[in-house]
Order: sequence, then C-alpha cells, then structure tokens
Amino acid sequence: MTRSVRIPAGSALAATQHDADFADAYEVLVPNSALTATEIYRGITRQTPGWVEGLMRLRNKVVQPLGLKDLGAMAMVPPGEAVPGQRMGLFEVVSVAPDELVLQDNDKHLVVQLSILKQTHDSTHDKLTLSTVVHIHNTLGRVYMAFVGPAHKLIAPAVVRRAPQAVLASLRQSRP
Repeated sequence: MTRSVRIPAGSALAATQHDADFADAYEVLVPNSALTATEIYRGITRQTPGWVEGLMRLRNKVVQPLGLKDLGAMAMVPPGEAVPGQRMGLFEVVSVAPDELVLQDNDKHLVVQLSILKQTHDSTHDKLTLSTVVHIHNTLGRVYMAFVGPAHKLIAPAVVRRAPQAVLASLRQSRP
C-alpha cells in the first residue's frame, strides 16, 4: 500500500524542503533485496503507467512554445551505473548512494528535486520513499505548478505503487 508521508529525515532532500514551494513524499514496502536505489528507480521507470507517459508527452508539447524543456519520457533511463550530471529519464543525477538516488531538473521557471530512498523496514521488506521538492523561480513556475502540482499528486503515488512489482521483476532479470 502506498501512503503519503513526510520527507524522511535521512533523505538528502530533508534539508531543502524548509523553503520549498512544493514538497511531498510517498512510501511503499518492497521486497527486501540487495538492489540499490538506482536499480529500483530503473525498475520503476520500466513499470511507468501508460497514462503517465501520455501525460508527459502532452506536457512536452504544451510547454515547448513557452520555451520550456522537452523532458522526454520517464522510461528513457540508460542502463549502467548512474553518474552525477547524467540524464536519467526526466531528471539529471545529482548524487548516488546505494540507499538513495537524488535527481533534479533545473529549468528557468523552477527546480524539481527527486529522491528515491531505500531503508530497511523488517526482515522481509524494505521501505521505499519517493520524495519531491520544488523551488519556483518566477510567475511561469507558479502557473506551471498550478497545473502540475495536482497532477503530481496522482502520478507520484501511481508510480510508487508499482515499485514492489518493479523490484520483483528486477530480481528475476538478475538471476542467471
């Protein structure tokens, strides 16, 4: 079950949320595994609901005349190790640790930061938290978030909800 939570104190984003214009976090229990936060993120992006990718295509078409970036698709995540500065789907890698992947998109109207944090829950499950923090730069950012904020409240839980299946699929793929 996916639930809305506070940004975990152990997340790199905890320090940036105090002056954020938008911040939220969603958590779900996933099967305990040796997968890193980056590997889980890759698995989640492969499980992105089709309607979410459709909304991203629509977003990219609508904002281009406003001079905003085409972010591509969530599933456009390259294989291999994550490296700071590398693009992974919609976001650029900021930092990589086994238990947390921090991503960001910086555009002229706002900065979006995303964290995928994996923490031990019990002997059979890990807790996975997807946190988002947004800092708005200008009026365009406020208008943009007036539309994207409510959509995000549907999209983020829908994406996180698929994390348990993504972990299981990743574990099956890694078996010889």
